[in-house]
Amino acid sequence: MSHTGEVIIEAWGGTPLDCLEEAARALVETFADVNNVTATDTVPVMFDLAPDDQEALVAVLEEIVYLIDAGEVVPVDVVLEATEDGGVAGYFETAAASTVPLGRSAPKGVSRSALELGHDQGRWRCRAVIDV
Repeated sequence: MSHTGEVIIEAWGGTPLDCLEEAARALVETFADVNNVTATDTVPVMFDLAPDDQEALVAVLEEIVYLIDAGEVVPVDVVLEATEDGGVAGYFETAAASTVPLGRSAPKGVSRSALELGHDQGRWRCRAVIDV
């Protein structure tokens, strides 16, 4: 029987969107090396959550988990922007998981324990516990 573990990711940015993008990159870095990987597809995303809402952090990270699990692709990069109605939209540039060097187990989910997204000392900071 396999035992699940946890990884904590932290990210910072000048805006909530910057922080969400950096958190997405940090999550990918926990299991894959995408530094020399060329994206082959673009996956659009849209979230009806404000960029400074902790649930937006969960939604972005869970989308990565879904892409890996269901789509068998790994996000190589992420671009997010605010929508006119106050949500978040953007896209993940992806590559087939079979072409990406994987170092650890892929994430299984995002825990809501110790979840943080807030303004701290002049910048935005986010933190999440990832189940692996």
